[in-house]
Amino acid sequence: MRIGTRLTIVLLLCVMPVLAAYTWWSVDQSNVYLNELKQSARAVSSGVAPSIDEEVIANEFDKVDDAFRKMDAEGTRSALLRKDGTLWHSLPNFPPELVTAASMQLAQSKSTEFQPASGAKNWFCELVPLKGQTGDVIGYLLEVQDWTKVARDSRAHSIAALVLALVLIAVVATVIPAAVYRYVSRPLADLSSKVTKFSSNDSDRAAGSEVELLSEEFRKLDQQLTKARADLDQRHRRELELERDLQRADRLATIGALAAGLAHEIGTPMGVIRVRAEALQDDAAMSPGARVKLGIIVRQIDRIARIVKMLLDYSRKSESHKAICDLRTIAERVLTLLEPEAAHRGVRTIARLGENPLMVNCDADQLEQVFVNMIMNAFDAMNRGGGTLRVTADTEQNRDGSCVTLAFEDTGVGVAPENEGRLFAPFFTTKEPGKGTGMGLAVSQSIVREHGGEITFSSGPSGSKFVVAIPMASSEMVEHEHGSRQQRRA
Repeated sequence: MRIGTRLTIVLLLCVMPVLAAYTWWSVDQSNVYLNELKQSARAVSSGVAPSIDEEVIANEFDKVDDAFRKMDAEGTRSALLRKDGTLWHSLPNFPPELVTAASMQLAQSKSTEFQPASGAKNWFCELVPLKGQTGDVIGYLLEVQDWTKVARDSRAHSIAALVLALVLIAVVATVIPAAVYRYVSRPLADLSSKVTKFSSNDSDRAAGSEVELLSEEFRKLDQQLTKARADLDQRHRRELELERDLQRADRLATIGALAAGLAHEIGTPMGVIRVRAEALQDDAAMSPGARVKLGIIVRQIDRIARIVKMLLDYSRKSESHKAICDLRTIAERVLTLLEPEAAHRGVRTIARLGENPLMVNCDADQLEQVFVNMIMNAFDAMNRGGGTLRVTADTEQNRDGSCVTLAFEDTGVGVAPENEGRLFAPFFTTKEPGKGTGMGLAVSQSIVREHGGEITFSSGPSGSKFVVAIPMASSEMVEHEHGSRQQRRA
């Protein structure tokens, strides 16, 4: 039930008893007036009856007539009735129909009051027994008053009171609902409609009063605000983590730039050492055993130079440039670059790249970055005791054509099921602080998708397997690239 309806009913229930009491009081005032008139008539009868008794017993009816005339002048008509109810004596103007009505009200020894209606008139009659000297009833004194105007006034007063009560009830029943609707129901309905805009859709609203609806909407709004606050707190924590990750990534970038500078500085003294070692190797004074040892030094210096060169090439910034490349060559270069790291971690690397060229249209530097990330993640997934990394190249056919796949399969701890959905999310990492930024897989996936490919993975207790799939270059693209290279050479 609506709050307006409830309030209207309550107010009407409060007002109705007041109106009923007022109506009853108004009608009762008329009854009080009538009772006063009756008491006055009784007083007259009680005062006149004894003298009439004496005059009737003495047969002094002239004195009776004088008394009747005096009473008639005061508005009271009188008559004497015999014991059988017939008219005994009266003035000429006494209404005869009242005698008949009085004969029906005879009593032996007590007064009787009655109010007959004769035509358009209303009468108040009092029948008082007259007693002789022995105490026996010898007749009756009938006194009547014309109460036509009194009855009309009393009836008019009662009707006016009832009409006034009905009008007041109608006014109250109209004004209260209108006021409740104007100042309670409509504001609550407007407030409820505004609140529901911030809550769920109206289809879930339950039936009830405006207060119940508002309570339900505010409860939903409180839940939504609580959830929004929790989301904001979580987003703020993510932003703080993102800021820390960006700071760490900036430090890593600075370290990478410093490492590239150090690698360049290392190259110069290593070149001097190589020249000196070759000079000693060509010296005739050197023994054959010494020359062999110097040859070993020269080869190791060449190895260091190759690693430094690959590190510089990897760290050098370059614009994206796609060309037809053999995916095996890029993979071999990355494996060579990370060979010292594999040896340091005790990881055995098995490469099965096949004998047939795997030509793709790609940016070799970007794919090199992808493969480095794949291999470094595999190294991190294997514990300090080492493990095995298998790198397998193959070709597959799908609905879009042929593609080249390069699988990196390790014997590490694998990926937890709860982390599989967030594995390629930026800045998500399960590594210890300082050992990863969480950007490797996200950047790698972005690079591979720019090449029209995709990185997929599968994981289990015995390790993980990441597969990089890139569309194979068509024979026309390979021939065009080969022709362009020959023209540049010519």
